[in-house]
Amino acid sequence: MLLGVIAALPHELKPILGALKPASRTVEHLQCHESPPYVFTVGGIGDRRAAAAALLVADTFKPQALLSVGFAGALRDDFETAELILGGTTNHPPAADLLDLARSAAPKARSGTVLTVSTVMMKAEDKRAAATSSGAAVVDMEAEAVAKAARARGLGFLSVKVVIDTPAEPLASTYTGCWTVAKDIFFRPGTLTQMMYDGRRAKLASDRLKEFFIALKDKLPPS
Repeated sequence: MLLGVIAALPHELKPILGALKPASRTVEHLQCHESPPYVFTVGGIGDRRAAAAALLVADTFKPQALLSVGFAGALRDDFETAELILGGTTNHPPAADLLDLARSAAPKARSGTVLTVSTVMMKAEDKRAAATSSGAAVVDMEAEAVAKAARARGLGFLSVKVVIDTPAEPLASTYTGCWTVAKDIFFRPGTLTQMMYDGRRAKLASDRLKEFFIALKDKLPPS
């Protein structure tokens, strides 16, 4: 089984790429990293970039499924940083066989639905309201687009998200650009310490993804 793995940010995949030592090549505008049974790529932030990357991987490498992978914000207070969440989106369920394989690779992971939004969600009250209205466990900006691409190509889909922030411990910034980060630090000097904490959380989260993909490799049937 070959899986196309779509992330938004390079540091979401950095530990696993370092561990697997994939062969890398550029396909159109994307760097793709091949380490069977995976093809990894970083599509960028947001639904349009995620969709374009997912379709390119699907059409070029012909995987059996597409995975939306990366950091997510918890919508409920019962989640902790670096917890792994396996499932689908609010509109697209996961492929049952792939979910079972993922659970066998990560028996301590929790099942949950992803709510995809267009902007970074920061406020605790907004997150809790979204959890109530949607039933989702976590929030991201790309999973729904990858799910739609998988459906368009007749492929399986799975969301593999790892919690980076919680309602009680939000991110220090939206991190939407250098100017945004600089402005946050200038107007709220204490933000810099929180950003360092966010960096440690990101490292824990990306290491958890590495552990998952190494374990999953042994569970997947051959292509």
